[in-house]
Amino acid sequence: MLQAWLAQSQHRYNDVGDLLAKAKDEMARLNVQLSSKEQGEFNALRAQVAINQNEPEKALELAELSLSQPDASIYRSRIVATSVVGEVNHVLGDLSRALPMMQQTEKLARQYQVYHQALWALLQQSEILIAQGYVQAAFEIQDNAFKLVEEHQLHQLPMHEFLLRLRAQLFWCWNRLDEAEEYAYKGLDILGSHSESKHLHSYSMLARIAIGRGELDKAGKFIDQIVHLLKQSTYHVDWTANASLSLILYWQAKGDTKSISHWLDTTSRPEVACNHFTQLQWRNIARAYINLEEYDKAQETLDFLQEQAKSHSLVTDTNRNLIVQAVLQVSRGDEDQASALLKEALEMTNQTGIISNFLIDGAKIGHLLQGLTSQSKLGDLERHRAQQLMKDISTTQRSRSVHFDEDFVEKLVNHPNIPELVRTSPLTQREWQVLGLIYSGFSNEQIAQELDVAGTTIKTHIRNLYQKLNIANRKEAIKTAENLLQLMGF
Repeated sequence: MLQAWLAQSQHRYNDVGDLLAKAKDEMARLNVQLSSKEQGEFNALRAQVAINQNEPEKALELAELSLSQPDASIYRSRIVATSVVGEVNHVLGDLSRALPMMQQTEKLARQYQVYHQALWALLQQSEILIAQGYVQAAFEIQDNAFKLVEEHQLHQLPMHEFLLRLRAQLFWCWNRLDEAEEYAYKGLDILGSHSESKHLHSYSMLARIAIGRGELDKAGKFIDQIVHLLKQSTYHVDWTANASLSLILYWQAKGDTKSISHWLDTTSRPEVACNHFTQLQWRNIARAYINLEEYDKAQETLDFLQEQAKSHSLVTDTNRNLIVQAVLQVSRGDEDQASALLKEALEMTNQTGIISNFLIDGAKIGHLLQGLTSQSKLGDLERHRAQQLMKDISTTQRSRSVHFDEDFVEKLVNHPNIPELVRTSPLTQREWQVLGLIYSGFSNEQIAQELDVAGTTIKTHIRNLYQKLNIANRKEAIKTAENLLQLMGF
């Protein structure tokens, strides 16, 4: 029992399960009868193992059995069992019950000075508040957790890495990429070289940060680490869904539909989407379908996602789903519907504060944000946010258009595998710049501002490059640019 409690406090749940199984066999062999107090302790530990093995119903039953034991002196069991009940409600999407259970867990843990359990309860509260759309409140809960770490010297606990990881995710959500990167690296330092499999979350975050900055070479190194770790261990869907988002965004940036297709064929498909991590996994699936132009399947997936998100009051996921729905409608050519979805997403963002989920797809939705602001379809708050998003999108996308500078173009046109059409109908340097900016998602008006020329001049450049490359529209221009960049190893 003591060994099991120690393993539980160190979050070595596989060891807890093994120790409990060994205890059960030995007790049967020696005909040991447990007291009600001892039974309560065993049930609390078994409940913790069950929730970590993704068996929430079994965990709830065992936790409630443990709490039914009347002996108040077994406070450690009460703390763990209360925590498990909160976590089960979190996993099952009942956030209004999960939050007070985690607040009660924190209160009990502080009362009996079980500070690692208090830290766990604070982290769970933070995740629940983010799911409910109260991102600023989650940030403040994380501040309380950092104070607890300092006051009770919890720096080397694996849970400290969990806290750093949650803070990195929140900074990424707000597009504060430098701070997100700092906290992701701090998390890696806590884990050190002893827990390589637990590095997955940090590498997933670092890959997303690099992708957001347009640093695909750097992102590729993190992606290699992610792929390596996924092959080495079996992970909970929360971990794999986060890793998969980074993989898909990377393959999307590289135009690697083959890898996306393989991922889609082999990935897990949860039965429900009642919590933030199953929502993320199904959103990854929808994103994969969009990239593969399987729009009906993407629509079916997103309809299912939104029904689940709304029925479980997953506000932040509802917000994120709206953005992906808008991307789907853009891909289908229904820009009116896409604009309506984006307007709704912007209104929700007043509560959630999310930014990076818009920026992920800035190339596809940037012109719609421009349209919404210019047509005065937004309230003051939404218009201000849309304008800020457009600035952020432009900043992010400039890093993608720099590939079409003079040195790059010279290497491109002299490449042995360059299409004959590109070689025989050379674009001017200004036309290459325009192609790069189209590829980066700039509207005609934004291109004119970027190059400081008249809108009519840009239209002339676009007409000329379309004729020279034998393409008919913007979509074909983007595809052509992608193909050329891929040819050059980007």
